[in-house]
Amino acid sequence: MPEIITFGNQKGGVGKTTTVVNLGDALGREGYRVLVIDADPQGNCTSILLKEIGLREQFSLVKALEAPVEEANFSSMACTTSNDNVDIIPNTIRCMLWERTAANTPDSILGFLRLAKHDTGLSKYDFILIDTPPNIGAMVNNALMLSDYAVVPIPTSDQFALDGLATFLRILQNIRSQNGKLRLMGVLLTKYDSRANVYVKNRDRIINFFSSKGIYVFKTTIRQNVDIDRAHMKRKTIFEFDPAKYGAKDHASLAKEIVQIVEKENVRK
Repeated sequence: MPEIITFGNQKGGVGKTTTVVNLGDALGREGYRVLVIDADPQGNCTSILLKEIGLREQFSLVKALEAPVEEANFSSMACTTSNDNVDIIPNTIRCMLWERTAANTPDSILGFLRLAKHDTGLSKYDFILIDTPPNIGAMVNNALMLSDYAVVPIPTSDQFALDGLATFLRILQNIRSQNGKLRLMGVLLTKYDSRANVYVKNRDRIINFFSSKGIYVFKTTIRQNVDIDRAHMKRKTIFEFDPAKYGAKDHASLAKEIVQIVEKENVRK
């Protein structure tokens, strides 16, 4: 099975989608096969990675979840992207309705596991990256139940994102009682600007705080980069837009760091 990583934080605007789409592209460019699952009903990963946007009406996460049990799986909903090594399972706003109807059913926490259970098509991937919405609902619970690792993006300037992390860590701990393989891979600092003194101080403070609690903070920090926003407006990753920009260099560095972490963990196993 591939390594499955959920990106989550209860707070919105922390860089989850930015990380997932650009990290996925970076891993693909390193030769790894990647499946991105857009578990956010807003569908921002879908908007950036899915080149034929109309395909999400035929292929989507919610369609897989609503399919008859004998037909339901992830891989049949995977669509290609501009990177030959990266596929995406799109999402649509209809997923919000599914979340409400599934609230009191086993699928509210076990739906993703049901889709993955006999899905032999997933074996071709090295990594599955899951983007989640900024809440503590069914999508987040499902993603964590399926995952090997969780990564929590935190902007260096946002105290509220730190508050969101506390809530997310409690959810993570609760899910670990049912998914024993789940680990917090680390905290990823995002939207960093070394020219602003407050960002520098906050970054040092956050690193010291989590290090004292034994929580890993990625050595790679994702810098504030307007070119990433420009790329996303054109429905491109930063690598498609301009691989020379430092937004691309940061995500390439993150990809290498994540591969190293996973390789070390697999040696321990």
